[in-house]
Amino acid sequence: MNPFLHKLSDKIDKVSRFVIILLFALAFIGTVYQVFSRFILQSSFMKEALPMIDFSVFNFTWIEELIRYLFVWIVFLGIGMVYKSQGHARVELVMNYLPEKWKNRVAALIEVINSALFVFLMVYGFKILEITSQQISPSLGLNMTWIYGAILIGFTVCFVHSVTHFITLVSKKRQAEDENTGEKVITDNTNIG
Repeated sequence: MNPFLHKLSDKIDKVSRFVIILLFALAFIGTVYQVFSRFILQSSFMKEALPMIDFSVFNFTWIEELIRYLFVWIVFLGIGMVYKSQGHARVELVMNYLPEKWKNRVAALIEVINSALFVFLMVYGFKILEITSQQISPSLGLNMTWIYGAILIGFTVCFVHSVTHFITLVSKKRQAEDENTGEKVITDNTNIG
């Protein structure tokens, strides 16, 4: 096993979880404020109770855009978090009917395919960043590379987790082969006559 890669994968997962919680908290606060400003501050009751105050100045249009972009980052970081814990959807029916020696091989093949897909998505995520580097978001005035960067970061995280899963599967296979070889040597040495 490669302990560095496992530590890196675990560290990335911890950071991803922290960032997701932070972004979710910001999105929640923004959503609550939007609801409060639209349905409480702009209600007819408030207009009648305090006619001298224009509550429309408390309705910030950029919060809705910020919430949307926060959810984009939450989703792409969440993909990596779910992939790390292997909680993504998969067809287990086929794996259940495979012989024991083929389960690891098929799982390793799946990780190779997933890694290739993640590399493909990382490359095209980078190309998207090049294309969107000149775009500015309408309300926040953010460069859109900050938003589309979620694609590149999210699939880079998935790639690290996929390589870690692959190395774990290969090392399990080697351990099983070493154990089988050791048992065979012991049984060969104990057969007298």
